[in-house]
Amino acid sequence: MRSFSLLLLLSFVSFSSFAQENEEVRKSNFVYQSKTFNLGATIGFNSTFPIVKSITIDDLQLEDIRLTYKVGVQASVFGRINVDRFFIQPSFSWQHSEGDIHFSIPQAELPDLPAAETTRQSAHLEMSRQSLQVPVHIGYHIVREGPYALSFLAGPTLKYDYNVTYKSLSTGSVHEFLSESNPFGLNIAMGISVQIWQLFFDFSYEFGLNQTETDFRNKQAGSPTIENNIRIDKRINVMSFSLGIIF
Repeated sequence: MRSFSLLLLLSFVSFSSFAQENEEVRKSNFVYQSKTFNLGATIGFNSTFPIVKSITIDDLQLEDIRLTYKVGVQASVFGRINVDRFFIQPSFSWQHSEGDIHFSIPQAELPDLPAAETTRQSAHLEMSRQSLQVPVHIGYHIVREGPYALSFLAGPTLKYDYNVTYKSLSTGSVHEFLSESNPFGLNIAMGISVQIWQLFFDFSYEFGLNQTETDFRNKQAGSPTIENNIRIDKRINVMSFSLGIIF
């Protein structure tokens, strides 16, 4: 009986100690959640989805358009202003994205060529861009229990494409990039954030609101003269996944 009472007492003390430690851990993990302001940083990957409205060559609209998506990288720092379960999160981010645009040029439709020439010339443009972005997202904690949180975020993203390049990988032609109509853009982003302790994982999708025009000129190999002008009308959507930490 004495042994049983001693065992019961030890079990009670151990349980009380475990509960107290668990409560202290829980409280310590809510310190950063209960702050009015937090700081954080993220790194991650993205995939660009150009929405090509049209490709024209000397006012001739092409139809055989194919896109290839590639993986890019990104990084950001942010601040978070907390109001109960809601928060406002302005950020400053850098993004590198890539993608390919494939199309075919119907030779018979181009000027100064015989109608009997019906072959198609395949063209391949490799797109690369570096951007500075200022997202301002509004979030809501759907779940916030202990060290875990599930949040929904949405808001606008202002971006500036400070470096845009296109490479021509087509056989028998050189497409020289001239300019983009507007380096500035506005996107609307929506995403989900899963938080464990001070680490979190973000998944988001950005919808490009503004349309840009990209101009090229097509130079035939070995000839200094410009044969055709090429214009691509497009919007840029971006899907991204990132890992972050919040303090």
